[in-house]
Amino acid sequence: MIGGDEGEAIAAAYGLARPGEAVRLVGPVARGQLGRIWRLTAGERSFAVKEWYAGPRLEDVGRDAGFVDAARAIGVRTPEVLRTTDGRVAAEVDGTVVRVFEWVDLRPRTRSLDPAAVGRTVALLHRAARGTDEPVDNWFATGAGEQSWRDLARRVSEEQAPFAGQLRALVDDLVAVEAVIEPHEAPIVCHRDLWADNVLATAGGEVCVIDFENLGPADPSQELAMVLFEFGDDDPSRARALHEAYRAAGGPGRVTRRGHFSMLVAEQAHIGQLACSRWVGADEGPERDRLADWFLEIPEDPVTLARIDRVLAAVS
Repeated sequence: MIGGDEGEAIAAAYGLARPGEAVRLVGPVARGQLGRIWRLTAGERSFAVKEWYAGPRLEDVGRDAGFVDAARAIGVRTPEVLRTTDGRVAAEVDGTVVRVFEWVDLRPRTRSLDPAAVGRTVALLHRAARGTDEPVDNWFATGAGEQSWRDLARRVSEEQAPFAGQLRALVDDLVAVEAVIEPHEAPIVCHRDLWADNVLATAGGEVCVIDFENLGPADPSQELAMVLFEFGDDDPSRARALHEAYRAAGGPGRVTRRGHFSMLVAEQAHIGQLACSRWVGADEGPERDRLADWFLEIPEDPVTLARIDRVLAAVS
């Protein structure tokens, strides 16, 4: 892990500092499930530095860079991927793999972004993408199954998890909604992580997409359905405005049936299963608190058949 002393080495690897400029590395200024962001300043210019809690191999990082470049070229607002002095998208500094991006001042997370602006942005992302015959990862394509949900509810109850009651109350809905899951029909390279954490407003109010490192094959209709759920925020007028803007901007996806919500349902299943199982295996303390909070995002905003049908009614 980096601290505050690696700024000079990172700046040198990316050729960021001009002669005589002071370099500072401050942070972390943001944290996610997999890593954290630092702010690097060189003179009066700022850059975002990303590191991971469990560092990847240098050669495995940066497969998203070409897609980011294509998305920016078509008009998507997203931070530029910076390259090292030898043309790579990542560098190893004191044993830690890091990436550097253009710094963008972003407002706090909200699901209340202008839905039309979100729809246009997702359409441009899909238009920038290429088709692929790679298989879709199970995380985005399969559910947990009834037995797994009921076994998990029993385990967290036995361990007296603070969220055990919420899981028991919701388990029938979690099982029922998995009936919608169907294969991805026509996968393209998608972002696959278009939650409100990664679709943010800039200080100037533009919609900005960050964190492309989960990109991979997915049906654009299924990704669109996920975005309709997230940024529609259970408001039919918002879902309708987002969907209309997406279609007007030439997006290829179409949400016409329950099965188009398969990716959303699969992600709910895997997030819930992972958060709960890790909570059971974690020691008492901050990690259990973090995992409990992660799981509780599901009962606070569950993907259910009734909510899927409300979105479908809004966009049909």
